[in-house]
Amino acid sequence: MPAGVLPENPRDFKTPNYGISTWADLFTNRQLVALTTFSDLVIDARRRVLRDGGSSDYADAVATYLGFAVSKALARNNTMCGWEPGMDRLRGSFQRQAVPMTWDYAEANPLSTAGGGLAAVVQSEAEVLQALVPRRPGSVSQADASTRDYHAVISTDPPYYDNIGYSDLSDFFYVWLRRSLRDVHPDLLSTMLVPKAEELVANPYRHNGKDGARSFFETGFQSVFAKARETASEEYPITVWYAFKQSETDEGGKASTGWETLLEGMITNGWEITSTWPNRSEMETRMIGAGSNALASSIVLSLRPRSAEASAIDRRGYLDQLREELPRSLRELQQGAIAPVDLAQAAIGPGMAVFSRYSKVVEPNGQNVTVREALRLINTVLAEVLSDQEGDFDTDTRWCLKWFETHGFEKAAYGAAETLATAFGTSVKGLDQSGAVSAKGGQVKLLTTAELPENYRPERDDRISLWEVALHLVKALDEKGLDEAGRILHGASTRVEPEMVKELAYLVFSLAEKRSATQVAGMYNALVTSWPEVTAAARSQANRAQGGSAQGMLDLDNSDD
Repeated sequence: MPAGVLPENPRDFKTPNYGISTWADLFTNRQLVALTTFSDLVIDARRRVLRDGGSSDYADAVATYLGFAVSKALARNNTMCGWEPGMDRLRGSFQRQAVPMTWDYAEANPLSTAGGGLAAVVQSEAEVLQALVPRRPGSVSQADASTRDYHAVISTDPPYYDNIGYSDLSDFFYVWLRRSLRDVHPDLLSTMLVPKAEELVANPYRHNGKDGARSFFETGFQSVFAKARETASEEYPITVWYAFKQSETDEGGKASTGWETLLEGMITNGWEITSTWPNRSEMETRMIGAGSNALASSIVLSLRPRSAEASAIDRRGYLDQLREELPRSLRELQQGAIAPVDLAQAAIGPGMAVFSRYSKVVEPNGQNVTVREALRLINTVLAEVLSDQEGDFDTDTRWCLKWFETHGFEKAAYGAAETLATAFGTSVKGLDQSGAVSAKGGQVKLLTTAELPENYRPERDDRISLWEVALHLVKALDEKGLDEAGRILHGASTRVEPEMVKELAYLVFSLAEKRSATQVAGMYNALVTSWPEVTAAARSQANRAQGGSAQGMLDLDNSDD
């Protein structure tokens, strides 16, 4: 059986707390019999190829692919697997990057063609290989990112501070790959476990606590971007992928250790951020995203060497530049229907593009503005920009936003509601008649989606507001789907500006996050991410209303399909 003790990493490895302390302990005896037999047959298959006249290279390739198949089968043949009731199937063990304790596990039949069976894994692997037709051979090598030369185009997806202990988790598969393939790849599989000392992850269990881990990680990042700056091609930008949401709030505001470290490494070593793009990269069905407002996108940063003649700027000048440039960038992101959950992350790019184009940004006391402080300022200006968009909304919607910010969907006193209504040039009586607010017995509240009437017809609404249309769209998407949402948007399109409904959804999401109203935030996030489909459904409604004739006048979305 594969040897090795599970790492001392209590955050990601829970089974040692209950006596399951070795890699072999994670499998039942019959799973071990099956997997060790499969591993032995990998070597036997290699011998068979050679005996039948195949070349050594061909035999090594066959063994490598079969070794990969056994390795993949491990994820569905261990005691961490659960059952997925909604799909009525076995769920693999790595639903997130950890080895959790599983009290009641499900077991696959490794000899079947169903999920967890080796035959199914081999078949899926063969389908991939058949679809791959490389035009030229590729070359892969393993090297230390902080010391190697970069005479090439660079695109990297760096480690996210302390989020994932890659090397510790890799041992789960490595100990089996080594058992099958160490004679085929002796250099790659020479160590008992995955090498870990130089892994660029802020692991407090390996580097004497949080301070040591932070120092190790920051020093490594500085070295990587400094080395890339020395030898990277001047003809092409480098691209860095990042999908990191960890943030901390202190007396100075909101920032992110992960982003701070990444950006500090870039900017300190002479890189300028020239452009950023959000890229929808995360599966909607992943466990970390289910029922949460986890990031749906990665952010791609494009970097070029900063000019040696770059000037300095003071803090106020930086803020002025942010307030001038960020609204335009934000509107482009919104027109691209970036998910609200990703907006704050995506805004870091254009905000830091301003920061990084200068040799330094100076505080009034002469000290340099830190990257962490720059991130706080970007968040502050982002909130300002979102609030400024509110000025274009109708008065009822503006009242609803302010009421939601203070009270959510809870009841509050009539007097407070009337005072706020007077400030916005409306009235509680009118709001009550609008269909979005309830005012009864001296109490006022915003209606929830569950309290809204069915079959809303915005074209017949005597007092329509952006708030009411957005709320009905959210309800329709959640309960009936795209066709119903398209009907509502089509009916409202001559009464309100559709793009402003989407802008409102961004702002409500932001307010809901501040209130920790996760369900509300998730519903408005879903509205924005579904916006292209909703507008397409609205166009279909318009075509049906005209008897199927071409519709060229209804412009519900000025972004490309």
